Amino acid sequence: MIQTVLGNIDSSVVKAALPHEHVLSDLRPLVAPLDNGIFYDKISLSNYGALSRNPYALLDNAVLDDKDAAIEEFHNLAKIGFNLVADVTTTDFGRKKDYVLFLKELSEKTGVHIVAGCGSYIDASVSEEFKAKSVDEMRQIIINDLTVGMEGTDIKAGVIGEIGSSKTMTEAEFKFIQAAAEAQKETGFGMQIHACLFNREGLTALDHAIKHGANPEKMVVCHIDVKLDEEYIMGILDRGAYAEFDDFGKEFYVDRKNRNLLDDSFAYDTQRVEFIKKLVGKGYTKQILVTNDICLKSMLHRYGGWGYDHIGENIVPMMEDFGISQKDIETIIRDNPVRMLERG
Repeated sequence: MIQTVLGNIDSSVVKAALPHEHVLSDLRPLVAPLDNGIFYDKISLSNYGALSRNPYALLDNAVLDDKDAAIEEFHNLAKIGFNLVADVTTTDFGRKKDYVLFLKELSEKTGVHIVAGCGSYIDASVSEEFKAKSVDEMRQIIINDLTVGMEGTDIKAGVIGEIGSSKTMTEAEFKFIQAAAEAQKETGFGMQIHACLFNREGLTALDHAIKHGANPEKMVVCHIDVKLDEEYIMGILDRGAYAEFDDFGKEFYVDRKNRNLLDDSFAYDTQRVEFIKKLVGKGYTKQILVTNDICLKSMLHRYGGWGYDHIGENIVPMMEDFGISQKDIETIIRDNPVRMLERG
């Protein structure tokens, strides 16, 4: 069984899934201003090109707040057979009561099952008051979201995460991970770790979670496909966890002169698929997840992007072109996210 915002569903109803997305979110508090003359402008055709160099060249790009666009996107997903999405937006990432209620409405209107996330994001996004809480208090909040309901509603989360780690894990982030790991051990839900994009701190977080009782076979290390560091990725897989290729559609070359939130550039989708093929050849098919991690306006169809259906419409055919079998593709886009999201 998988716990969605509309209640439990049998895993057999899932056709294909996106295991790591955001419907509404707000990264603006984390984005440092740029003196580029357009930073505070709204996205338009006249400035869209700047976002291909740095997605945070415009502050407006760092917030997802268009509910009508989200409904359109999920209708598109339903049309191509993707009927399950995990939204891993935490409270400090923008998840409030109206957000939770909208996830339920969105699922009802589009027929796409939605699994909601819970826990704490990175140190910089969390209040000092929350960071002062004990690990046990943090654990209880996560368990309440999973077993009682989120933000004062009876709508329950169904996955833990994404739980954050920064460039160097902070004292607070070790507490976030420990609390989440203990909640994972107690409840059996899957857990996703937000790993720093440009180093190997995801392994530090994963090892800390395992140390505190988390089951590595229910663990996901996210954002491993920005640099495609083979040694790092193999370290994750050899611990038994999932390696999540969740930056499809993000092919940014970040100019050194205009860096604010990102430290370096991104791999390309073709490189991601090529790397996945290599892992399939090594026998790691059952530990691979693919998704978009949409957290930018410019990724939505309405604002010029590929949309949530990018995986089904563009990446699955690319995987076929690269020689990945239909059986392995089915494992990656359906079986693996289902296994991760099923309550253990």
